[in-house]
Amino acid sequence: MENPNFYFWIGLALGVVVGAVGTLIFGRIRGLFAKSEVAKLRQENRTLKQRLEKKDKHIQEMMYHTEKIAAGLAGQASRKSTEGS
Repeated sequence: MENPNFYFWIGLALGVVVGAVGTLIFGRIRGLFAKSEVAKLRQENRTLKQRLEKKDKHIQEMMYHTEKIAAGLAGQASRKSTEGS
């Protein structure tokens, strides 16, 4: 006599075991690559790019403010030269 419930439970147990073993193997392999020199260099490169973008943004803001101040000073100088004439 065949019992379909028996095959279901065997399949379920086998699936859980294969899934757990697969997860452990995947975790070990991923862990090996995560600690590699290439992964560290990629992370460092990403960090440096982010810092460079922040610095570029800061420089652009400072240039904007400098140009604004220079335009204001040029306006004051032109007003003084027209008043003195």
